[in-house]
Amino acid sequence: MKKVLNSKKLSYITRSCMIFLTTVLIILFFCIMLLVGQIQGTARVVNYAGLVRGKTQRIIKLENAGQPHDEMIESVSSYIKGLRYGSDELKLVRLDDAAFQVKMNELNRYFEELCKEILLIREKGYENTNIIEMSETFFNICDEATGLAEAYSQRKATALNRLEQIVFVDIGGLIIIIAIELVKALRYAAQNRILQSKVYLDEATGLPNKNKCEEILNKPKLLTTEDAVAVCVFDLNNLRNINNTLGHDKGDEYIYSFAKQLRIAVPDEYFVGRDGGDEFIVVLNGVTRGHVEKCLLNIRKQTETYSK
Repeated sequence: MKKVLNSKKLSYITRSCMIFLTTVLIILFFCIMLLVGQIQGTARVVNYAGLVRGKTQRIIKLENAGQPHDEMIESVSSYIKGLRYGSDELKLVRLDDAAFQVKMNELNRYFEELCKEILLIREKGYENTNIIEMSETFFNICDEATGLAEAYSQRKATALNRLEQIVFVDIGGLIIIIAIELVKALRYAAQNRILQSKVYLDEATGLPNKNKCEEILNKPKLLTTEDAVAVCVFDLNNLRNINNTLGHDKGDEYIYSFAKQLRIAVPDEYFVGRDGGDEFIVVLNGVTRGHVEKCLLNIRKQTETYSK
């Protein structure tokens, strides 16, 4: 009883663990999908932060050379706006990182100052402005913003890697539990086969027992118009005398010896069973009278040879 309770308790624990691990796995997959989407957008943010840095330096060089380029200034302005708020047109996402957003606000303000200084270049020439120093400062701000975006991307990648490791552990746990359940199922199936065989097996003789005999004899299609069926019944009349004079052990030997000889004498394709006590039956399917007589003769010869 205690063993059964322990088995039920273990089964409950394994099923609870399976439900828990499955739930955790589903949650982890959703988290991974969310992180993958964030990382995909972060890569473009890093690229465009670098474009703002490089393109602004090119604008300054063109302005110093007397080759103004307003379209390029507008494009850099749109890049900065996309980096701050996100942009469907540029396929940019807004990074949920406070340090990066603070740096982008600073970059936006300084770019506006830089644009004002560019207008002064066109009026007075770059020699009479602070455009070189301001462009260097802007370059450093862009560099810091790019570094923050890269750090944010790295944190997300690290988090994704940790989640993947947890997923592998979770899946490993599920595989172990499934393997345990599979082994238990196979064990139960084997036990059921053994129990099933015991239900129809006579332990004293190794032949099918009374239950199997009744099942065979009660089949609705045992007697058909197409196949002839013969049922032979054998009764060991001396069993009671042997039990009374020599003991039940000798009686069991007597039953076993007859069962063994009966099974040897009857071909394997025919049914031989112990129908309880000292009675045995043989069911012969698809036979003629001659086959039956020959089978009975073989049984008689086999028992006589054994008796001698």
